[in-house]
Formats: sequence, C-alpha cells, structure tokens
Amino acid sequence: MKKKKKKYLNIMIIPNSNQQIKSFKISIPLIKTVAIVAFSIIMAATASLVYFGKTTTYLYTVIAEKDKKIEQLTSVKEEQDKKIATLDRNAQLVSERIKGLNELEEKVRRMVGLSTPATSRGSVSRDSRSDANISYDNETTAELISQIDQKTQSLQDLISKVAARLDYLNSIPSAYPVYGTITSPFGMRKSPFGYGTEFHPGIDISVPVGTPVKAAGKGVVTYAGWLTGYGNAVIIDHGYGIESVYGHNSEILVKVGQSVKRGDIIAKSGNTGRSTGPHVHFEVRVNGNPVDPMKYLAKGN
Repeated sequence: MKKKKKKYLNIMIIPNSNQQIKSFKISIPLIKTVAIVAFSIIMAATASLVYFGKTTTYLYTVIAEKDKKIEQLTSVKEEQDKKIATLDRNAQLVSERIKGLNELEEKVRRMVGLSTPATSRGSVSRDSRSDANISYDNETTAELISQIDQKTQSLQDLISKVAARLDYLNSIPSAYPVYGTITSPFGMRKSPFGYGTEFHPGIDISVPVGTPVKAAGKGVVTYAGWLTGYGNAVIIDHGYGIESVYGHNSEILVKVGQSVKRGDIIAKSGNTGRSTGPHVHFEVRVNGNPVDPMKYLAKGN
C-alpha cells in the first residue's frame, strides 16, 4: 500500500541582499490542527466572556435587589425602632402616673392608719408594663392616662376631705381632761351652795388637787388666767366654732396663743373660784353656747 504523501506549506524569508534566503516548511495538517485549536480557544473564550458578562449582569441585578431590600428593611427597622421608642415612652409615662397614684393612695392609707395591701384592688394595674394585654399605642396610652388622672383627682379630693375630717376629729374635745368621778352633770341642778336651782354649763370631775389637766382636743389657747366663778381657767379654741373650758385649776401651765394637742398638760387641778371642793369644771361651747360635753367625750370614764 502506497504511503500518503504529506503536504507542506513552504515559507521563504527574503532578507537584505547581503543575507541568504531562508525557507522552511510547515505541515498543512499541522496548520489545520493549530487553526482548529485556535478557533476552539477563541470560541471557548468568547463563550466564557458572554457567560461571564451575563453572570456579571445577573449578579449586579441580584445585588441591586438585595441592596433595595436591605434599604427597605432598614427603613422598616427604623420605623419599628421609632414605634418601640414611642411605646416605651408611653409605658414609662403610664408607669410614672401609676407611681404617683400609688403614692397618693399610700398617703390616704397613712392618714387613716391603714396598711398597704399586698395586691391592688384598684381598676388600674399597679404594674402595667408587665401586662402583656396592654398596648401602649398613643390612643390606649391617652385613655390609660385619662383614667389614672381621674382617679388621681379623686384621691386628691379624698385626701383633702380626709385631712379636713382628721383635723376635725383631732380638734373636737373628745378626751376627758382628767379621770375621776363626775359629781355634777350638765344642765339644771340644785345649787351646791344650798339655795335654789341653777344651770350648770358643764360637768364637774372630782380629782385631787394637783392632778394634771389635759387638753381634750387640738387647738389654740385663747384664755389663760383668772375668770370670775371659774377661778384659774383655760379656754381652748378648737376651730369649727367649738371651745372647751377648764376651770378651778390650782396652776395654769399654758399661755394665750399657744397651740396644744389632745393630751397635752395645760394645768393642774384645784379648788379656785366658785367651788365647793377639788375638781375640774369641764365645759364645751359651740358658737359661744354651752352644750353637754358628754356628746363629745368618748364613752367610758
């Protein structure tokens, strides 16, 4: 079998005239192979460039979408942070109002001598921030604050009334000035001096001379000295149109203008003035008129 003759491509290089002509030959199949490989490389590179371009474009699109979503999420987060901050401020505001409400309630309880309960029985939660059912949006917060303010105003009104009532209770002459035997009650009686009857404007309490005489209620001393018929007398103005009189004392221990509390010692008992024996004449006057002291005095002597 005849061998196939290889074909070659002759290439001649003609230099300057002083040099020899150079020639070499390249196998045509080799040229074809190189051309095919080069074409394949070029095609592969072109395909790679096209793929890379599309991939790059896609990635840029994805990144742009991600950036947009991140921007949206950031905006949502900022809005949520603002809402959370608003809710927290509202919750803090409600908490402060409730704290003030608690302080007012505690003040009322102290005024009337009641202890603080372990749990609240009020309509408003004492720990509203821990109540998961309460939303602190602006509308709910405004409603809560309105309720708290109404109850606060009610407690403030109650405090004023309680304070006035306590002042009245502390002022009225409800305590015995001395403890002894009541020898002469309020009203008409036979004269202790042996003739006729007379009106007795107070009660007489028999005690030894020198027994401490105490104020029957809170007030201000308006008289401290000798008073005809009463001997050494003390008069205390309790307010509310009420006065108390303490007569026949052996010694006076207070001065006009002095403030006294219930139970303060104001004198020592005696037998001065129009008296038949050692005792304290105790008298209560309302708007200047004597009334039965027993209406004010606590039961039991």
